[in-house]
This record gives sequence, C-alpha cells and structure tokens, in this order.
Amino acid sequence: MKLTRQTYKPERPSLNMAAMIDVVFLLLIFFMCTTSFTPPESELLAQLPRIEAGQGGREDFEPVRIYLSVAESNPAVLIQCDGLGCDDFSHLREMLTARKAIADVRVIIGGDPTVPFEYMVQAMDVCYDAGLERVAFSANE
Repeated sequence: MKLTRQTYKPERPSLNMAAMIDVVFLLLIFFMCTTSFTPPESELLAQLPRIEAGQGGREDFEPVRIYLSVAESNPAVLIQCDGLGCDDFSHLREMLTARKAIADVRVIIGGDPTVPFEYMVQAMDVCYDAGLERVAFSANE
C-alpha cells in the first residue's frame, strides 16, 4: 500500500477593500471635523499707525541714473551722473556719497552697447563703495 502525501497550498492573501475604504472615510471625516479654518486676512482687525505728512514718512526720491559711453576720438569711458559729467570713477564716488548723505536712493546704470562690461561693473562697485546697495542695470537708457 502506497501512502500519498497531501500538499497544502496556502491561499494567497488579499486586501479587503471595503474595510480600507471605510477607514479612509473615517479619517477624512475626522480631519474635516477637527480642522480649524483661519479667517481671511482682510477680515482681521488691525490698527495701523497714522502718519501725517512730514512726520517721518518715507520720501521717494528719483533714482540716480548713471550713463556710460565711449567717445570715438577718446578710448576712455565718459561718465554721466544725473546728466552731469564726471571726470573719472573717483569723482563719481564723491557724487554718490553726497547723494547717500541725503537719502538712500536707487541707482540705475545704463550705457551704450559699445561700452565694455568692465566699466559697468566698475560703476556698480563705485555705488557699493559709496554705500548705495539698490543698484540695477538698464538696457534702454
């Protein structure tokens, strides 16, 4: 008599999707009930200080415009600061330091397309040396 062995094949586990969906909905309801919504900022009460004219309000000054160009006859760069000619970058530094003493103004540096970029960077360095930090370049001056 031959004995045969029974082989046991376990079932493949499966996920019960109905129970998982129930848990997800319970979590969703829990988070919806416990969430506190903040009111929009436009509805918050705030008392802002009122400043009358001339009582320390910020005065807006026109930006300082620096324009660099190259003369055809002279290879040196020509510097203009607010329409006034400057002899060199040290004179430009003096003018910008005087403007900084009045107020912290913006500076816009522009120039001809023929001006080497090293002069533009040198003008920016002069602005930083004078204490002016709001410096920008302009393509259309």
